[in-house]
Parts: sequence; C-alpha cells; structure tokens
Amino acid sequence: MKFRILLLFLLPLLSFAQSNSKVTIPINNQTNDKESIELKRNALYNIEEIKVRWKKAALENCPGVPCPTFSVPGPCRSIAATPTIPYSVTVSFLVPTSDGGSPITGYIVTATPTASASAKRKSSSVITATGSSSPMLVTGLTFSVNYIFSLVATNAVGSSSPVTTTATVTHCTLNTAATASSSPTLLVNTTMTNITIATTGATGIGTATGLPAGVTASWSADVITISGTPTTTGTFNYTIPLTGGCGSVNATGSITVSAVLSATLTTTTVTSITDTGASSGGNITADGGSSITGRGVVWSTITGPTVSLMTKTNNGTGTGTFTSVIIGLTASTTYYVRAYATNSAGTSYGNEVSFTTCTLNTAGTASSSPTLLVNTTMTNITIATSGATGIGTATGLPAGVTA
Repeated sequence: MKFRILLLFLLPLLSFAQSNSKVTIPINNQTNDKESIELKRNALYNIEEIKVRWKKAALENCPGVPCPTFSVPGPCRSIAATPTIPYSVTVSFLVPTSDGGSPITGYIVTATPTASASAKRKSSSVITATGSSSPMLVTGLTFSVNYIFSLVATNAVGSSSPVTTTATVTHCTLNTAATASSSPTLLVNTTMTNITIATTGATGIGTATGLPAGVTASWSADVITISGTPTTTGTFNYTIPLTGGCGSVNATGSITVSAVLSATLTTTTVTSITDTGASSGGNITADGGSSITGRGVVWSTITGPTVSLMTKTNNGTGTGTFTSVIIGLTASTTYYVRAYATNSAGTSYGNEVSFTTCTLNTAGTASSSPTLLVNTTMTNITIATSGATGIGTATGLPAGVTA
C-alpha cells in the first residue's frame, strides 16, 4: 500500500517534468522576467496537481482518511516466574493494554542465565518458549540457576518492548495422591463412610468433579476426606485436583450409589378359620437393600387390600417369617389377605390369598321331652342342626340312651 501511494505521489512530478520539457532554465541570469513568471506559474500548477492526486490516492487506498497507522504491541504487564515441575518455570503475565492496531499473534519468553550464577551451575544456553496465552511453561532449565525471564508480545508489525523478571530454578518434588481408602457401593440417601486419600506436596485441593450430589471433598493435613449422603443413583468416577506444591496431579476414585428396591415376600396360607377369626402371616426373603421397618398382614372383603386400611396387623420389623392373628371377622364371609413389608422404598405386598369364615352352628329345640318308665323303650327325640358337621361326646344322657 505504501509503495502504491508513493508511486501516485511521484506521478505528478513526472507529469511536471514532461509538461515543462521546453521550459528554459535560466543560465547566467539571462532569462527575462516573462519567462520567469511562466516558470513559476507552471510550478504552482503542478504543486496543486500533486495535492489533488495525493488526496485521491488516500481516498482510494484508505477510505477512512487519514490512513490507520500500525505499531508493535504495548509491553506485557505483571510478569511473574514460578518454579513448577522439576527444572521448569511457569511464566504468568497480563496481556498488553494495546495491540498496536494489529492483533497479537503470540508471546515469546526468553530465559537467560544471570551472570551471578556460579561457574559450576551456570548454564550457557538460552531457552526460548512460545505460547498464545498466560501462563507459559518454560522447560529444560538447569537446577539451582538463576534466570532472567524476558517476555515480548508479537503482532504483524513486530515485537513489543520486553518485560523481565528473575527466578531461581529449584528442585521440586511432585505432588502425589494415594489410592482412595475405599470405592464404596451404598444405597441412595444413606450416609457414606468417609473416604480418605493421603497426599504429599500439595497445600490444598481445587474443585472436585464427578462426586454424587450430597457428597463433598475437603483437605487438611495432607489428607483428602470425602463425606456426605448421596442423593442420586449411579456410578460416579470423581477427580479432585491438588493445588500448591509441584505438578498437576489429581486424586481419583469411584462411588456407586444404588437405588433401594422393594422387599420380596410371600403370604402364608390362612388356617384356624372360625366364624370371627383366622391365622396367617408372611415370609420376607429380601429387604431390597433397606431395613424392614414394618410388617404384617392386611385383609378386606375386596381384593387388593393395602395398609391404608385399618384391618391389618403389625408384626414387628426385619426379614424372615412371622405369624399374624386375624380377628373381628364376620361369619360366612369371604376375605382377601396379603402380607406386607415396608422399607425406605415403600410398602411391598406378598401374594393374595382368600378364605371364607365359618357359618354359625345352630341347634333346634328337641322334638320332645319325654317322661317314661325305667326299662321302657323311648320314642326317639330329634334336634335339627345347621352348620355343624357332626357332634362331640354327649353328656347328661341316662344310661342306655345315646345320641
């Protein structure tokens, strides 16, 4: 662009030279006044033409007259060099306040050993590192040597003025994180036994990721402690970054949180049926991963009885078999019974069984109450019954009379 503008600037001069090729240059002061005036007029004309052409070139090449100017970026700010992993330093900085009108394309750090470094430890090599943002890692340095770190920003025009800082490369022991004390599997909404992870070198931890909701991590005295009550289910692979010390190290592990399942149980066959009661119960073979907090049987004259009814028993807690006594029934009525068990997942039911209560036995009035002589055959006495299927041992009959 600059070459084009310069060329346009020179064109009027060439035109001036051509248009005045016949002008006589005064020699030995012999040019007359008329010729001198004409020469001045032509010169003024060409100067004005140069101005017009210059403005035209500016408008064609830089519509936003005047043309923008570009420069190198301003200097970087707040440079700091911190030893990190062994034989390396991290250089951090703030970007320049000005990019010089041209985008910054990168940064260059130069590490130069200082003259104060002892001959034994002084390194003669200059290390250069490039990057696109802060911080920048400079590697390949010599242990215990003091370096001057010089930083410049670059753009299409060139490099900024350097900013410098010094740092001594110190030996650094990398952070470590031991294996987690456990990788638990537990039920949701159950308080977890603390997980611990021993660390060295670090002075704290960053933000943990991958932990289940309700579980947090903390650090104290070189130990990470993971604790809480998970409120969501799934397998969680967590990562906890160590901070401070040397190197980029994460503590990792896993936690599996399972949902609570329904209890598994069956209903015992009904026995000892009378007109007003019966006996049943249940057998809980699995608690679903959560303690059984209530169990018993529930009954109704309608199928599918639930614990919302008042007609139920409460037979303690835990798994295994239990017996329930059913009372308050009505004779000659069909009932439906289910065993139930309650855990943190809710109430589960066993299979449904049905039974019918007994019909009440009845005995009518004896057909007669005879009076007769001893050793005389008695006319039979009859008594009508209902419900009964037989009789037991009669009492109070005279000798020689049976029922």
